[in-house]
Amino acid sequence: MKKGMPVLLLAMIAPLQAAELSQVGAKVAEKADKIQQQTESIELQKARAAAAETSAREQAVLSQQQKEPWEQIERAKAQQQFSERGQREAKYLQEAKEAAAKEHKMDTPKMKLIKQKSVED
Repeated sequence: MKKGMPVLLLAMIAPLQAAELSQVGAKVAEKADKIQQQTESIELQKARAAAAETSAREQAVLSQQQKEPWEQIERAKAQQQFSERGQREAKYLQEAKEAAAKEHKMDTPKMKLIKQKSVED
Protein backbone atom coordinates (compact mmCIF):
# COMPACT_ATOMS: atom_id res chain seq x y z
CA MET A 1 0.00 0.00 0.00
CA LYS A 2 2.91 2.32 0.30
CA LYS A 3 3.26 2.61 -3.45
CA GLY A 4 -0.35 3.85 -3.93
CA MET A 5 -0.12 6.32 -1.11
CA PRO A 6 2.00 8.98 -2.92
CA VAL A 7 -0.25 8.83 -5.97
CA LEU A 8 -3.35 9.34 -3.83
CA LEU A 9 -1.65 12.10 -1.90
CA LEU A 10 -0.60 13.83 -5.15
CA ALA A 11 -4.15 13.50 -6.48
CA MET A 12 -5.45 15.30 -3.40
CA ILE A 13 -2.74 17.98 -3.34
CA ALA A 14 -2.87 18.81 -7.09
CA PRO A 15 -6.24 20.61 -6.98
CA LEU A 16 -5.12 22.57 -3.92
CA GLN A 17 -1.91 23.63 -5.65
CA ALA A 18 -3.80 24.60 -8.81
CA ALA A 19 -6.17 26.76 -6.77
CA GLU A 20 -3.27 28.40 -4.94
CA LEU A 21 -1.45 28.98 -8.22
CA SER A 22 -4.49 30.61 -9.76
CA GLN A 23 -4.80 32.91 -6.73
CA VAL A 24 -1.11 33.78 -6.91
CA GLY A 25 -1.49 34.36 -10.66
CA ALA A 26 -4.46 36.65 -10.07
CA LYS A 27 -2.49 38.63 -7.46
CA VAL A 28 0.48 38.95 -9.79
CA ALA A 29 -1.83 40.08 -12.60
CA GLU A 30 -3.38 42.72 -10.33
CA LYS A 31 0.06 43.98 -9.33
CA ALA A 32 1.13 44.05 -12.97
CA ASP A 33 -1.99 46.06 -13.88
CA LYS A 34 -1.29 48.56 -11.10
CA ILE A 35 2.34 48.92 -12.18
CA GLN A 36 1.25 49.36 -15.80
CA GLN A 37 -1.27 52.05 -14.84
CA GLN A 38 1.33 53.86 -12.74
CA THR A 39 3.87 53.67 -15.54
CA GLU A 40 1.37 54.97 -18.10
CA SER A 41 0.41 57.80 -15.75
CA ILE A 42 4.05 58.77 -15.21
CA GLU A 43 4.79 58.64 -18.96
CA LEU A 44 1.71 60.75 -19.68
CA GLN A 45 2.85 63.36 -17.15
CA LYS A 46 6.32 63.38 -18.73
CA ALA A 47 4.81 63.80 -22.20
CA ARG A 48 2.62 66.70 -21.04
CA ALA A 49 5.61 68.38 -19.37
CA ALA A 50 7.71 67.94 -22.52
CA ALA A 51 4.92 69.38 -24.66
CA ALA A 52 4.65 72.38 -22.36
CA GLU A 53 8.42 72.93 -22.49
CA THR A 54 8.40 72.65 -26.28
CA SER A 55 5.60 75.19 -26.50
CA ALA A 56 7.47 77.55 -24.19
CA ARG A 57 10.66 77.22 -26.28
CA GLU A 58 8.70 77.86 -29.48
CA GLN A 59 7.20 81.01 -28.01
CA ALA A 60 10.64 82.19 -26.87
CA VAL A 61 12.11 81.64 -30.34
CA LEU A 62 9.17 83.37 -32.01
CA SER A 63 9.46 86.36 -29.70
CA GLN A 64 13.17 86.63 -30.54
CA GLN A 65 12.34 86.50 -34.23
CA GLN A 66 10.17 89.61 -34.16
CA LYS A 67 11.27 91.74 -37.05
CA GLU A 68 13.06 94.99 -36.50
CA PRO A 69 11.83 98.00 -38.49
CA TRP A 70 14.88 97.93 -40.79
CA GLU A 71 14.24 94.26 -41.52
CA GLN A 72 10.69 95.08 -42.57
CA ILE A 73 11.96 97.86 -44.85
CA GLU A 74 14.52 95.56 -46.45
CA ARG A 75 11.92 92.84 -46.88
CA ALA A 76 9.57 95.33 -48.60
CA LYS A 77 12.39 96.45 -50.93
CA ALA A 78 13.23 92.87 -51.80
CA GLN A 79 9.58 92.12 -52.48
CA GLN A 80 9.30 95.17 -54.75
CA GLN A 81 12.44 94.16 -56.67
CA PHE A 82 11.09 90.66 -57.02
CA SER A 83 7.79 91.89 -58.43
CA GLU A 84 9.58 94.31 -60.80
CA ARG A 85 11.76 91.46 -62.05
CA GLY A 86 8.67 89.36 -62.62
CA GLN A 87 7.03 92.18 -64.58
CA ARG A 88 10.14 92.59 -66.75
CA GLU A 89 10.27 88.86 -67.41
CA ALA A 90 6.59 88.85 -68.35
CA LYS A 91 7.18 91.81 -70.70
CA TYR A 92 10.15 90.12 -72.37
CA LEU A 93 8.20 86.89 -72.71
CA GLN A 94 5.29 88.73 -74.29
CA GLU A 95 7.61 90.49 -76.73
CA ALA A 96 9.24 87.18 -77.61
CA LYS A 97 5.85 85.59 -78.25
CA GLU A 98 4.79 88.48 -80.47
CA ALA A 99 8.05 88.32 -82.40
CA ALA A 100 7.67 84.57 -82.85
CA ALA A 101 4.12 85.01 -84.12
CA LYS A 102 5.15 87.49 -86.83
CA GLU A 103 5.89 86.18 -90.27
CA HIS A 104 9.44 86.91 -91.14
CA LYS A 105 10.59 87.31 -94.70
CA MET A 106 14.16 86.71 -95.43
CA ASP A 107 15.71 88.87 -98.07
CA THR A 108 17.38 87.06 -100.87
CA PRO A 109 21.06 87.29 -100.36
CA LYS A 110 22.84 89.59 -102.76
CA MET A 111 25.93 88.10 -104.11
CA LYS A 112 28.82 90.35 -104.49
CA LEU A 113 30.63 89.96 -107.72
CA ILE A 114 34.26 89.43 -107.36
CA LYS A 115 36.45 90.75 -110.03
CA GLN A 116 38.83 88.24 -111.32
CA LYS A 117 42.27 89.26 -112.18
CA SER A 118 43.60 87.88 -115.31
CA VAL A 119 47.01 86.55 -115.42
CA GLU A 120 48.97 87.72 -118.36
CA ASP A 121 51.36 85.44 -120.02
